[in-house]
Amino acid sequence: MEFLEALKSRHSQYALSKDINISQIEIENYLKGILTYTPSAFNSQSQRMMVLVGEKHDQLWNQLIEIMKGIVKGKQFENTKAKLNGFKGAYGTILFFDDMAVIEDLQEQYPLYKDNFSKWSVEQNGMLQSNVWVGLSMKGMGASLQHYNELIEEYIKTNYDIPQKWELRAQMPFGKIEDPAKEKEHMDVNKRIVVKK
Repeated sequence: MEFLEALKSRHSQYALSKDINISQIEIENYLKGILTYTPSAFNSQSQRMMVLVGEKHDQLWNQLIEIMKGIVKGKQFENTKAKLNGFKGAYGTILFFDDMAVIEDLQEQYPLYKDNFSKWSVEQNGMLQSNVWVGLSMKGMGASLQHYNELIEEYIKTNYDIPQKWELRAQMPFGKIEDPAKEKEHMDVNKRIVVKK
């Protein structure tokens, strides 16, 4: 698939199922390749991922439903529960983290850039998320990017044995696309790019 076609194929897909046509080991190796070749400032390689499938994937979204039960009320909770059950219906969830121990070490080594390393870590994690998202699309799978970080981070660290220095950035449920997302409108790209000669 050509690069621009790959970018065009990536959408926020919400109607997902567990019925994928790719093996678990192939997914793992593919994600390892994407993680290896996604760039990072000073080659810090501070990005981290955890892939949840099966019971662990379901457990995450069940926990979020329980958490939301105490926050969102009435009909709004029913809508939220349906949305979270939609994520649970996917094949798996990729959790994205930054290892802040690596960032803190770089801040000590290079004090001149101290204030930039945290910003760069967010940027390089965003690159990883985008690369994974487009990569999954190229394999015929759909995904969406979610941010329940402050609600679920402690639960994840406690129950999935994650180091305390790993800072949760995003969650990406992924699976087979059951009902493709509609194409979004794009504003005139000439209003978004400036070329100087």
